[in-house]
Amino acid sequence: MPKDAPLNSGALLEAGPVGPRQRVSEMQAKLHRWAVADPGRRFDDLFNLVHDPATLIVAFDRVAGNRGARTPGVDGLTAADVEERFGVPGFLDGLRAQLRQGSFRPLPVRERKIPKPGGSGKVRRLGIPVIADRVVQAALKLVLEPVFEADFKPVSYGFRPKRRAQDAIAEIHFYGTHGYRWVLDADIAACFDEIDHVALMDRVRMRIKDKRVLALVKAFLKSGLLTELGEHQETFTGTPQGGIISPLLANIALSVLDEHLHRAWEPDGELSTSGRRERRGAKGLPSWRLVRYADDFVVLVKGTRQDTEALREEIAQVLAPMGLRLSEAKT
Repeated sequence: MPKDAPLNSGALLEAGPVGPRQRVSEMQAKLHRWAVADPGRRFDDLFNLVHDPATLIVAFDRVAGNRGARTPGVDGLTAADVEERFGVPGFLDGLRAQLRQGSFRPLPVRERKIPKPGGSGKVRRLGIPVIADRVVQAALKLVLEPVFEADFKPVSYGFRPKRRAQDAIAEIHFYGTHGYRWVLDADIAACFDEIDHVALMDRVRMRIKDKRVLALVKAFLKSGLLTELGEHQETFTGTPQGGIISPLLANIALSVLDEHLHRAWEPDGELSTSGRRERRGAKGLPSWRLVRYADDFVVLVKGTRQDTEALREEIAQVLAPMGLRLSEAKT
């Protein structure tokens, strides 16, 4: 398909005897296949897929099955309340109508602070969206994730299909016993709070052309926050930790790091990845491996401490345009 070619969204979610889950799965498989086949393609006409009845049904099922389904947003409603008061079909019909008419507006997320693990006394700030916003975010994720998964590098493991924290740990153990003796253990300071919206949207636009989808993503970024003290705060940066689409947006932002550190080992037809590493080693130059799980990552280095410290400075420069910085205390 040519770049920027409009989708036939009707063909992606054809009406038929199959259930919503299968229809959505087939739609995702097609989007992913097209994204892999044409890395430069920008997708248009995705909005119809977001508000398609099948997408919204699957999205609601995921929201209702989530551990946080019993936690209300600023409107005080849980998933069970929605089912009892409105009924799922009526609720989704109303939500679909709002989306199609362009009248849908996300509500501010409700701030909730929870203790960080480890007994440090520090807290993690979550943003809890209302159920309607969670469903739309889940629908967006169903449509966007297969496109961006085509571009994500194999070095990231957090909040991605068929990838687990155990896989990341296994990679670290493997490289740690195969000559990678220096480790940069990095922590990004307040990653979910400080991602630059302009830089993030620029990266989303690299793959998405549909203005209605872009406007919806931006609306969630700008939805605001209702603090535990009842004060309303605007959100100029970040994507709320607790939002269903936030991990995907964080991975889109942090893929700048994955791409930068992985670029040196991309095969170019002349020399394989292992060949490049061997050639650098013969010249006394370092090699490295990145293993990232969401905003936590390590860089394992086959080289010297000085090589590792140089990579730390390089990484800081790569993250800066995204509004992100390494935590001095935790890196």
